[in-house]
Amino acid sequence: MEHRILFGSYPIPRFGGIASHNFVVWTDEAGRPLFEINGGAANPDGSFNYCAIGGALTAVVTDYAKRDLVYFPEFYVRPTSRTTMILEGSYATIAARWRAAIDVAERIRQSDLRYSFLIQNSNSVATAIAKGMGLNPPRKAVGRVRAPGSHRQLLLDAA
Repeated sequence: MEHRILFGSYPIPRFGGIASHNFVVWTDEAGRPLFEINGGAANPDGSFNYCAIGGALTAVVTDYAKRDLVYFPEFYVRPTSRTTMILEGSYATIAARWRAAIDVAERIRQSDLRYSFLIQNSNSVATAIAKGMGLNPPRKAVGRVRAPGSHRQLLLDAA
């Protein structure tokens, strides 16, 4: 198996598992997560707001070698998370696409966009990250009920 970029969905228990939190993850050839990108709201101190109803929209890049759940969330490792492979390739191929994802995440952090549960949220961030890598999120992971905000096009200034 080669390195992979996966598009993940975590069914949110508070919403009966109907609505999901989408994210993107890079795994090595053994399927171990190396990096993950999550969107959501930031707390005033910059930590990730797991229970957001407002705040600044952010994109957080988690390095699995440097775990810190307050600032860098991990959803790939949760037992109820589901993933779909959107790209498989060599380390160099995946690293090049991931660099593009990091650039989009930085543009989201610098955008001054506000988090909104139904409009601009983790799902719109995950979609923007995938599209920024030249990839499409899987159809089964997007939708207005399943993943509110997943169809939202984030308006990002070019960096």
